Amino acid sequence: MAGVQGGIGGGPVTFSKQKALADWGWQLAIADRPGFGQSPSRGPDDMEGDAVWISDLLGDGGNLIGHSWGGAEALLAAARRPEAVRSLVLVEPALQGLAMTDPALEADPELKATVAGMMQPLLTAATPAEYARIFMRDLVGDAGARSSRGMGDLDEDGAAQLGCALLRGRMATPIELRRAAETVAAAKIPVLVVTGGWSASIDAVARVAAQATGGTQATVPSANHFPQLENSDAFNAAVDSFMRQHVGTAPTLSR
Repeated sequence: MAGVQGGIGGGPVTFSKQKALADWGWQLAIADRPGFGQSPSRGPDDMEGDAVWISDLLGDGGNLIGHSWGGAEALLAAARRPEAVRSLVLVEPALQGLAMTDPALEADPELKATVAGMMQPLLTAATPAEYARIFMRDLVGDAGARSSRGMGDLDEDGAAQLGCALLRGRMATPIELRRAAETVAAAKIPVLVVTGGWSASIDAVARVAAQATGGTQATVPSANHFPQLENSDAFNAAVDSFMRQHVGTAPTLSR
């Protein structure tokens, strides 16, 4: 299983509580995205650029799991090499752009209001520091911001640096994300979209992602953006059950 971390609060800790999956026979290969862990930075985060090397991690075939920004990259990587993806798990994926292209958006006032409410504060932030604080509040939540993963209260300089990094990030366009989801759906890749149930907006994005990929959505109760850490036993059991249902045994990842 190839794991792709998110951005804020990411790094090697992202899947640090998934050892049980290895104990149950799944070989884990957790990738350090550029600028995290042992990987040197190559500049701003780049969803499409990262999707290229992530797809190469799968070798002749494997399971792919991604969290947050890494979830969006995992979707893009799966679309690049759908024949190599046995299953795809997206954990609170950063697919707000995909939600913006949902055909049901105009017909569903509640969904439209949820997506608009999620994006509008970011669009009206006056400074990078304000952007970072809104991002943390809306994506990570108060409980996540107070956690021990380096997301505590930021001083002005720290918030400004984070805001600049976020603003420089190269996100895939909504159209690119929609095309990737359609490719995954057409390839009939088994997809599981997991959320913690703490955020109505993230749950709404997950519903759209599950529908667009032909996958299923599951809730692993969590107080913040990290259900794989906050409720690891339930998360690991859900992922193991999903993969065994759709893949069967626990094959090792080809290199």
